[in-house]
Amino acid sequence: MAENVEAVLAGINAELAGLHAQSRFLNEVIDRLHAENERLRDAEAQRTLQPALRDLVKLADDWRSRRAALADEGDGGLAGLCDEVVEDVTLVLERQGVDEFHPEVGAGFDRHEQRSVGTRPTDDADLDGRVAEVRRPGYRVGAKVVRFAEVVVFKAAPPAS
Repeated sequence: MAENVEAVLAGINAELAGLHAQSRFLNEVIDRLHAENERLRDAEAQRTLQPALRDLVKLADDWRSRRAALADEGDGGLAGLCDEVVEDVTLVLERQGVDEFHPEVGAGFDRHEQRSVGTRPTDDADLDGRVAEVRRPGYRVGAKVVRFAEVVVFKAAPPAS
């Protein structure tokens, strides 16, 4: 009888071990499916937000342009108001994970983050290919650039003969 009980217990232990392994496997599958579902949900949310984020970037650009025009006209009060609108739009973008970046003047041109919108001649060969002016900031989400910074790049003029 004791042998019978031991055999039954051994069978139960073997069945429990199998169920435990099966449970562990199913939990791993559930974890992978959950992670994949989260990635898909995040990607869908980003795809849905993209048009609104592009419009916010354009809105910031428009108010920067208005600010520059008002500053040229000497209307500092309205130019300051434009700065406040740009700051508010930038904060909204930051809350959505979009960071504004400004290339350094004098830094080397980086085609992965910048788009050249013009060149400026220079006699200094060391400045050739470096940023001369930043026209518009760039924007990125994490490491991905969603809008290139628009820059003017120095171009070395050939020596006069």
